[in-house]
Amino acid sequence: MLDKNRFRYSAAIEALIEKHSDEGNDSMWSVWRDRQVNRNAYGGNYSFVLGRSDDKDSLVYLNFDTPFDGYAAHAPYTLVTGMTGSGKSSFLRNLILDIAITNTPDLAAIKVFDPNGGWAFESLKGLHRLRVESNIETAKSYLDGITKSIEAHEKLFETLGVKTLEECNRVLGLKKRLMRTFVVIDEIAVWLIDDDFKAKLLSALKAISSKGWSTGYHLILATQWPDPRVLPQEVVHYFGNRISLKLPTEEMSEYALGIKGAENLTDLGHMLAVLSGESHPIQCWVPWLSDEDAERMVTAIRVAEDR
Repeated sequence: MLDKNRFRYSAAIEALIEKHSDEGNDSMWSVWRDRQVNRNAYGGNYSFVLGRSDDKDSLVYLNFDTPFDGYAAHAPYTLVTGMTGSGKSSFLRNLILDIAITNTPDLAAIKVFDPNGGWAFESLKGLHRLRVESNIETAKSYLDGITKSIEAHEKLFETLGVKTLEECNRVLGLKKRLMRTFVVIDEIAVWLIDDDFKAKLLSALKAISSKGWSTGYHLILATQWPDPRVLPQEVVHYFGNRISLKLPTEEMSEYALGIKGAENLTDLGHMLAVLSGESHPIQCWVPWLSDEDAERMVTAIRVAEDR
């Protein structure tokens, strides 16, 4: 049963989920019906649904803030891998929508970089807070900005005598608040061929890793080809959260996840996750959501954001 008191901030979103909530456990609608919200004292939710457990009975959460629903607090950066047709793009789209329907725009911003022109995110193009960039120079500039922003945050925190973004915003007030931003970089291997891009990415990862949750940035990198020739180990080792859908070989699974197993997943939507803080790998299923249904949810979110 949908818990309207704890979940969304819009009647339009609630009504849409209620309308489609009987479509079965394989559907993202049923996930949104069943999911709980790990809302913090400042109103933000930073626990997002990875999918349904292997038996499709319970939900699996990726926790960017605190432990929740039996799962630990996880790292602020996530690597997602999976061959073409495995469901990687569907997972990323579901994650972006889950961020947007559980947080108002002042609590979570979303930035997407995709060298393939953003076609995988076409159904989300009406989402106000989402910008999809395909230019590598724009991506470089943004990564460089992350590093500088984190340095500025650190100085501001010291001046204000606070340790986290939320504490800082409480002091600054609503009009000057700093955004928590989720940065999705799809097909990362394409851009890592550029040495300058690689250097700026490593600088941003280093800045985030040294400050963790307090920086306000969360990087989610995705690739269909986790191979050391195109995805260097010096990049991979930063990622405490590693998630993979089906991969073609056990060597790729070991490189991407640190363990074998992704080569044995079924072709569509079956996922293996190795998450920081968890004692064992987790298998789950990516819920199904059509392009048309994603567009319907984007419309409901726009109604909420235009209020």
